[in-house]
Amino acid sequence: MIKRLILVLTLISLLAATSEAVTIGKGRRGRSYLRHSLLESKLTNDKLTIYQTHGYPVHRLLVKGYGRVLEHWTYYEIGKEFIFDEDSNLVETRNFWPENRRERFERS
Repeated sequence: MIKRLILVLTLISLLAATSEAVTIGKGRRGRSYLRHSLLESKLTNDKLTIYQTHGYPVHRLLVKGYGRVLEHWTYYEIGKEFIFDEDSNLVETRNFWPENRRERFERS
C-alpha cells in the first residue's frame, strides 16, 4: 500500500514538473524566453559583456562586405551602437542622441 502511494506521488510530481516546463515553450512569451536564452548561450568575449550590462539588443544587423563580417547592435534608449567583428570583439562604439521610441508611438 505504501509503495503504491509513493509511486503515485512520484508520478504526480513528475507530471507537474513536465507540464510547467512545457508551458514555458508555448506562445509568444515562451519563444521570446527561448530566443534570449539561446542567444546568451552562444555569446562570447565582448558581446557577452555588452549583453549582460545592457540586455537584449533591439536591433542586430549583420553586415558582410570587403572581406569582413561586422555585427551592429543598436540600443536607442542609451544612444549607443556597438560594432563587433567575427570573433565577437568590440571594434567600435558610436554614440548618438538617445531616442525614446515609445514616445513616437504615443504621439501618433
